[in-house]
Amino acid sequence: MRSLSKALLVAAGLFTIGAAASQVSARTFLAGTFTLAHPTQWKNTVLPAGNYTFKLANTQTDANLLSVRGGTKALDVLVFAQSACANCQNADLKITVNGENRVVTALDLPGFHVDFSGRRSPAEMEQQLGKKSVSSEQVAVHVDSN
Repeated sequence: MRSLSKALLVAAGLFTIGAAASQVSARTFLAGTFTLAHPTQWKNTVLPAGNYTFKLANTQTDANLLSVRGGTKALDVLVFAQSACANCQNADLKITVNGENRVVTALDLPGFHVDFSGRRSPAEMEQQLGKKSVSSEQVAVHVDSN
């Protein structure tokens, strides 16, 4: 009897996980791909060079969930309502470059501008990237059609 209860509990848990996963994918409203030519830091994660997919999905809060996946790395970032941008039509990653170090500072998607540099001062950004001169680059982001 005890093992039957455990089996039912495990089955119910797996069903719940599967149902939740299908609900999340149903709420995805933007998805696409991009390619990083160099290892790049995004928040606290270093993404190796390679191809990546992303999904922007609604949550049950006032934030959306940006999920980035590629190779063996994954990154989930909450995108808050303040990131909505009626004038934003382009799709690209903005990256600060210092020598071999690259850091994602912003993501533009149709209807959204997400600033990842936060409230860092130029001195803090320079410290994070080292003491050399800093330049920037953009990485094209392909947004899938609905």
